[in-house]
Amino acid sequence: MAGAAPLQLERLDRIAVIGGGSVLDEAFARQLDDLCAALDDAVRVVVLNPEPAIWLGFQADISPGDPFAAFAALAQPSIAVLPGPVRGGGLELALCADIRVAASKSPIGFDPLSGEFPRAGGLQRLTRAIGRSRATQLVMLERELDAQTALEWGLVNDVDGNPLEAALRIADSIAAHGPIAARYAKDAIRHGLDMPLAQALHYETELTILLQDTADRAEGVGAFIEKRSPQFSGA
Repeated sequence: MAGAAPLQLERLDRIAVIGGGSVLDEAFARQLDDLCAALDDAVRVVVLNPEPAIWLGFQADISPGDPFAAFAALAQPSIAVLPGPVRGGGLELALCADIRVAASKSPIGFDPLSGEFPRAGGLQRLTRAIGRSRATQLVMLERELDAQTALEWGLVNDVDGNPLEAALRIADSIAAHGPIAARYAKDAIRHGLDMPLAQALHYETELTILLQDTADRAEGVGAFIEKRSPQFSGA
């Protein structure tokens, strides 16, 4: 769409903030892919904070599939900032983040029965986020939740009058911890959910063994013994 604002990447020390964008369409998805690919290991947390219009849903045709796969597959923990209403494709994008922070007055809607059927894996990620029963209730009955109900259901993780500030506080807290451990934890949660329990337990054990040989693990143990704050290097 002509005149659409581009996405932009801002680095705040160990945090990457993706902002801008004005139209949720295929061009937006491609830009998001490119920015995700440009992130390096020095980035510990990614905050997605596009213009509020992005969260209102698709404003142009987009090929069905998984257009936000690169963002969903980021090794780093990700946080979506929801400053206002979230609907349709906007919720599909938000569900690709690990953590969602909503404004106090952010109605969140998903109404595929009205004709806007999910085009970006929304129903699958919705079910994994809040469970089959509540996903069915949202789609078939509620159609829209207020922010507090969304928090109670686990659809968002925090509600705040200033969701960007809250998201950055969360990002700072995550970034202060060992980045390898954070990535492994995300990996275990993300992939383990789709594995049989025995396989998931084995996978988690493998990640634990890998973590034991890292410098960050040694730093964490040393800092505990010496009663000081750890200085994790990501190695």
